[in-house]
Amino acid sequence: MHRFRTKTLQNVKHLMTYDYELKTCINLLSMRKYIFLTLMAALMLAACTSSQNKYVVDGIVLDESFEKQTASLYDYDTDSHIAGTLVADGKFQFKGNIEKAKIMRLELGQYVVDFILESGKITLDLSNPVNIKIEGSPLNNELSDYKTEMSGLVDAANEEIMTIMGNEDVDEATRLAQAQKAIEPYTAKMEDLISGTFNRNKDNVMGAFVLWNAENYLTEEQLYKLYADAGDLVSTFKPLEANAPRIAKFGQTLPGMQFTDFTIEKGNTDGSPASLSDYVGKGKYVLVDFWASWCGPCTAELPVLNEVYNKYKGKKFELLGVAVWDERDASLNAIKEHNTPWPQILDAIDTPTTLYGIRGIPHIILFGPDGKIIARNLRGEELKEKVAEVMN
Repeated sequence: MHRFRTKTLQNVKHLMTYDYELKTCINLLSMRKYIFLTLMAALMLAACTSSQNKYVVDGIVLDESFEKQTASLYDYDTDSHIAGTLVADGKFQFKGNIEKAKIMRLELGQYVVDFILESGKITLDLSNPVNIKIEGSPLNNELSDYKTEMSGLVDAANEEIMTIMGNEDVDEATRLAQAQKAIEPYTAKMEDLISGTFNRNKDNVMGAFVLWNAENYLTEEQLYKLYADAGDLVSTFKPLEANAPRIAKFGQTLPGMQFTDFTIEKGNTDGSPASLSDYVGKGKYVLVDFWASWCGPCTAELPVLNEVYNKYKGKKFELLGVAVWDERDASLNAIKEHNTPWPQILDAIDTPTTLYGIRGIPHIILFGPDGKIIARNLRGEELKEKVAEVMN
């Protein structure tokens, strides 16, 4: 009986040992399988990621003078040169990997081409200098369509301007006013194109490009609204960051806000100090025209300003000129030449334009009797209507 029990115990121990070894073997196999699958997944992911992040930029340039010249790529975000390649047989190519899409600049001789570097195959066709084609990737296809449509509108507007300005039978101020009126349909279409494209791309590099490009076509008010809607990727685009302080200042001087004062040391015509607060916030409506002697559109606005000034000047209304970005003598000569009767602040340079976020002139602001801003960027008929509205 004792031997039987001993033998039984030995058998149990052998079975337990076998079970332990079996489990160990299974665990080792499972571990190896896990490691194998993990490695395979990592390799597949790496292969997939590598393929997804690859870009190829194929360039075409038929002008033989570019043969063996260097085509260079520059990154706008880092303001740095990232690659260069030689033109051979009318072609050049860039290859590489990119984690996220970026706005790039290609430079080759006189060619400067902005495009979006993203994964995929991109073609830059420079064979026709007046119609450079960018295509291949989704964002570049949209960019190409945007550029083509905008270029068509700009060309049509310029043609109108050239026709009107070429009519020497009419004085320059009248021609400028006529040209401004004639291009209004084109500027309206540009605004629609910009806002529509931006709204579809407000958080990608296409949106960044459109907002950057919009600086040439939109008013401060329109730009301010787009900046307010921009996603982080757009607002952190380096060329746009440079505009952020001006946009912020504009946002601090919107209609309904109190005026921001400034003082110019020799701002009066007699050389004494002059402040905006010498005129604004004193119980009158004050129309302030920021202008310069060299500014054609500023001159074109003078007939409108003269009409408003002569109609409303008195106890309740004042018109003030502020000469910016200009030499004192040039401003004085322009005042004398145009027989401008309203008071002026000279030598303002960029002080008021910085405070009010102004990037272009003329920029005309209407202030209320209490010093609050009523309206900004008034011109032409809109200016006359707004002044009539508050005065009547």
